[in-house]
Amino acid sequence: MAVYRNDEKRFKRDFDYLIKAAMENKSLSDRYTYLAKKLLISKKIKLSKEEKFLICRSCNKLLVPGVNCRVRLKQGFLTYKCLNCGNVRKVKYDKRI
Repeated sequence: MAVYRNDEKRFKRDFDYLIKAAMENKSLSDRYTYLAKKLLISKKIKLSKEEKFLICRSCNKLLVPGVNCRVRLKQGFLTYKCLNCGNVRKVKYDKRI
């Protein structure tokens, strides 16, 4: 594993590569998401709002809408439900948009 010294660009590049590889290779996706999550925890770097919903918080699996994740609009909330563990995450959104 590479050594990072406050090099956020390098970290983001590696994180994006791991997530992309996990989407392409279904058999190794659990391992790639585990490594990506480990990078997040070790360097304490914040992700963008969209990237936060790529990995399930409880089971650490890659969330792909329609495959192992259900996305619904309900009463002003966007809900993501993991079909592996049943964890639900909600995001408030403006109905007028």
